[in-house]
Amino acid sequence: MSFSLFKGGIPGSVQLRECEILKQITSRQAEEKRLYGAICAAPAVTLLPWGLSRKKQITCHPAFMDKLPTFWAVKSNIQVSGELTTSRGPGTSFEFA
Repeated sequence: MSFSLFKGGIPGSVQLRECEILKQITSRQAEEKRLYGAICAAPAVTLLPWGLSRKKQITCHPAFMDKLPTFWAVKSNIQVSGELTTSRGPGTSFEFA
């Protein structure tokens, strides 16, 4: 089983978002209901624009919470929604792991 994990931070999350090959691989994983996750800024900056957080409750770094759709945003350290796991940031990385 493979697992895609996207680290957070800027500009890293933006660079990940702009990689078409990575988007295709991760989209395929999501379609196949395989595990994927993102931490810090990546849930909002990378996964959200790709549509990979659609209809899933997610969390991210507090500075990016306003980018998430209000209905799906969760203010918790870790959020597991189906095959997607998201986390707020470096302070929650052990819990995320």
